[in-house]
Amino acid sequence: MFSKTRILSAIVMIAVIVVVALINNFFINLAIFAALLFLAFNEAKTMFKSKYANAFTGVCIFIIGAFLDKPFFIGIMALILILGYLVYKKSENLNELMPYIYPTLPILMLYQVLSYEGMFVLFWLIVIVVACDSGAYFIGKLIGERAFSPTSPNKTLEGVVGGVVCAGILGTIIGSFEFSVVKSIYISLIVAVFAVIGDLLESYFKRQAGIKDSGNLIPGHGGVLDRIDAVIIAAFAMATLV
Repeated sequence: MFSKTRILSAIVMIAVIVVVALINNFFINLAIFAALLFLAFNEAKTMFKSKYANAFTGVCIFIIGAFLDKPFFIGIMALILILGYLVYKKSENLNELMPYIYPTLPILMLYQVLSYEGMFVLFWLIVIVVACDSGAYFIGKLIGERAFSPTSPNKTLEGVVGGVVCAGILGTIIGSFEFSVVKSIYISLIVAVFAVIGDLLESYFKRQAGIKDSGNLIPGHGGVLDRIDAVIIAAFAMATLV
């Protein structure tokens, strides 16, 4: 079961999310996302063994995109410019590009969900992802037998299916406050599937790097990327479907 440290850290994180959601101030949101990107970028830099990738560059890309209200599209433009520079210099290691792809672009998309769709939709997204993750954990512990993927051996098929179902149920309840039941159902289920992909993607990157956690900033949870891996990928589905 969860350790006391893990539970306490989770309570603190949830409390912070609730307070930020209630305040919902542009500059506070901007500062939080910038800090999140900075920390996640540095974890990714270590994970991908990128020597020259710069977290401050990633944060500047985000801030420019946020003020222009087109964070993801500014991120794509910046990525192409950085790629062009690396190709121009005939770089032999395009891994320098990876932290600008992951987690920078997904975090920019997460911010775009907030900017375009509002705090309720961002909250809904987080609820779906948390329900999927928690449901997968507890159902997997209870009845899980068959391995889900060699990328993440601790996950079971029963747990993942159970997590998606839990996310579908809770997500539909929350989504129905703003959207139709039918729309809430299919968005919740599809977002949950993308959350599973996000979790697997992070597991794959860590396995390739030979590390257990992306960092050790959050007691009992690992690094920032270990906590936001599912939600930043699920943000693509939410941004597309809402």
